[in-house]
Amino acid sequence: MSERSFLLIKRTVILSSIILVVMATVAVAIMYFYPFLLAIVFSLIFLPFVNYLENYLRWKRAVATFIVIATFILLLMILMTVIIAEMVQGLSFLAKVLPSYIEELTKTIQQWINTYLFPFIADFSQFTSGLERESGMTFDQSIDQILNEGSMQIGNIIQAFLNQLKDFFIAFPHALTMILFSLLASFFITKDWPQLMIWINTHLPHHFTYVSGRIFKEWKAALGHYLMAQFILVLITAFIVFAGLIILNVNYAFTTALLIAVVDIFPYIGTGIVFIPWIIYSFLNANWYMTTGLSILYGVVVIQRQLSEPKILAHHMGMPTLVLLFTVFACYQVFGFAGILFGPFILIIIQTLKNARVLEEIKHYLFR
Repeated sequence: MSERSFLLIKRTVILSSIILVVMATVAVAIMYFYPFLLAIVFSLIFLPFVNYLENYLRWKRAVATFIVIATFILLLMILMTVIIAEMVQGLSFLAKVLPSYIEELTKTIQQWINTYLFPFIADFSQFTSGLERESGMTFDQSIDQILNEGSMQIGNIIQAFLNQLKDFFIAFPHALTMILFSLLASFFITKDWPQLMIWINTHLPHHFTYVSGRIFKEWKAALGHYLMAQFILVLITAFIVFAGLIILNVNYAFTTALLIAVVDIFPYIGTGIVFIPWIIYSFLNANWYMTTGLSILYGVVVIQRQLSEPKILAHHMGMPTLVLLFTVFACYQVFGFAGILFGPFILIIIQTLKNARVLEEIKHYLFR
């Protein structure tokens, strides 16, 4: 083996070990120290405002940090209050009309059963009675087994939903505590940020801090572009849904559009979790106008999302649409539905490493 080949293998092993250590460190940090990571994210949001107040208005950094964080909390509380007020009004309206809707739906289902299901069962019973006794018993047992399994599955779904709801209410105080802890930690991180940067530049190698600074700058820009693209997509969905609900003369159209826009963020759930049950309910109640209108609106929302998402993401992330589609599809093939969620973030990482010239650094280290 030549000396050059030996050096290449040695550097590849070293580089692979460093990558594995970094990935393990990041995984442990996310798992156990996520409040501090959230605090760093908050600090990155607060830093431009704090620096402005300190450098241009000559405020003390501790005072500027406190004012910025307090203002952020106040605005967040106002936003949550407005959203909760809208949701409460919408839920109050549903609490008034939902019982009558459920009663009407129950009567519709009962009427459907009496009109279609019972005659079908009677005809079916006549058919099975004409079979041999053993075959008829086997068929009846199969029907009973299917019904029992169906009832069991429905019970399991209801139980799983109730468990998830219970877990949500149990986890909510913990999540709120972690957010408050992160805001407290972000106060000290933001206040002492200049000292932290001086310490890092003093104790770490210059080349490492230089490359890390490039990576951090490019990552922040790529993540910001991705979040802006998602915000535009959600805004488009909310506008289309709000306009459609206004045309359909739906009460509390704003609250409903806001709810649908929120669930549109989640790729697994999407707007279908609201539209599909609503369409089924309207169909069972023979409300053809609402059924047709909601179906058209749902179709428009889905089509615009599928057409707009690759183009908007590619535009804001600075890459061809075909590359984005190929990456998301490859991640879907490897990771399943989770790949649809993580595909753009993998692109963000690749784009960050490319723009920060880390790939060039790696190539230079391996083949120099």
